[in-house]
Amino acid sequence: MTSASHIASRVVLAAATAAALVLGVTPSARATGDGPGAVVPERPTVDQTIERLTTKTRQQRQDRAAWTALGDAFMQKARETADASYYGRAEQAFEQARALDVTNGEALVGLAWVQSARHEFEKSTESARKALAVDATNAAAYGLLGDAALELGDYDLAAEHYQKMLDLRPGISAYSRSAHFLFVTGDVRRATWLMDRAIKAGGPYAENTAWCRAQLALMHLATGNLVAAEQIVEQAIARTPSNYHVLFAQGRVRAARGSYAGAIESYQRAAAIAPQHEVVVALGQLYLVTDDQKRAEQQWALVETIDALNKANGVTGDVQIVRFLADRDRRLPEALAIAEREFKRRPNVFVADALAWTYYKNGRYGDARRVVAKALAQRTPDASLLFHAGMIHAKLGDRVTAQRQLAQALSLNPAFDPIDAPVAVATLAELGAHAPAEPQP
Repeated sequence: MTSASHIASRVVLAAATAAALVLGVTPSARATGDGPGAVVPERPTVDQTIERLTTKTRQQRQDRAAWTALGDAFMQKARETADASYYGRAEQAFEQARALDVTNGEALVGLAWVQSARHEFEKSTESARKALAVDATNAAAYGLLGDAALELGDYDLAAEHYQKMLDLRPGISAYSRSAHFLFVTGDVRRATWLMDRAIKAGGPYAENTAWCRAQLALMHLATGNLVAAEQIVEQAIARTPSNYHVLFAQGRVRAARGSYAGAIESYQRAAAIAPQHEVVVALGQLYLVTDDQKRAEQQWALVETIDALNKANGVTGDVQIVRFLADRDRRLPEALAIAEREFKRRPNVFVADALAWTYYKNGRYGDARRVVAKALAQRTPDASLLFHAGMIHAKLGDRVTAQRQLAQALSLNPAFDPIDAPVAVATLAELGAHAPAEPQP
């Protein structure tokens, strides 16, 4: 019988024994990079690449490779700006490439990438499988199949696809995807090792490696290793001071240190570059804890605007807005309806957590307990999952379980959330237990 944990071991083994760094897709698409020690010439920016390829496709409209490359560049631009409108432009470029050749596997992978970014995972799976029917060795297609399986809650299948991607084309994309998978399924040590390997592999754009550094810092922060998180953020800031992923990670680290003014500055800079949901929410939280209700409300309004813009650009999936509504006690019946619908489609640990928390906020504590068990099933090292579980069991009068889960949340990451962490401490006190001592830096 195949299990996710067994396959996870194979994933790391394949990465460790790969002889050549034939760099595949970045944490996004199918870009190639340079191995450690390579002399890297100065590369064009994504804007320069888009300009060059736009000119080329106007002059050579039958060049399917140019159309595919233009689609890739638009998707990279979407990554760098968090502007979902680029998905439509990328889709048009990939469709043009397919119109020139319906068996164009690279264009099919491009379409799968767009569909994955829009959270259309069933469509993404279909497109990736079509690409593999053309070329069974297309590593990027396996990566996108893994992404879809992970989002749809099929962890064994995700591991199989990521393993195949590593076998075919080890590099920044395969390493970073596998690292994320390992982290979600509770293997922190190997997840951080593999993300570090992704960083060393490098990518074609500075943003690719910056994203990996930010994720590695957040992995360390999530597991209470604040010193390591700070060191990685400092390195990332020195290399890419204007990357919004890195600035968000810097803000999280500063907030964990209690430097709310510094964290607000980091979040403000990140939001000015790309006002992502998680950045805006984090900024609003700090405005709340520093008694700036007016600015907090401005951030909450922006959250709703971002959600509307994403939907206008074809992005489906509402787990982020569900968490926001539940955390802020807004439109709770609506949030529950959305969460139930999303869980039917994507029964992964994070959607399970969002649904359980929304049941809790709607007073349906028995349902919350049933679903939160699924959120904890993979032992994902996320203190918020344990906090939600602890609060649910406390409400149901299961004092022993509540104490254990709240203590685990605070042991894992004492500063996991500027609002919820103090609630966890207070609830533990009400239950007659003490919060675990914070580790000394």
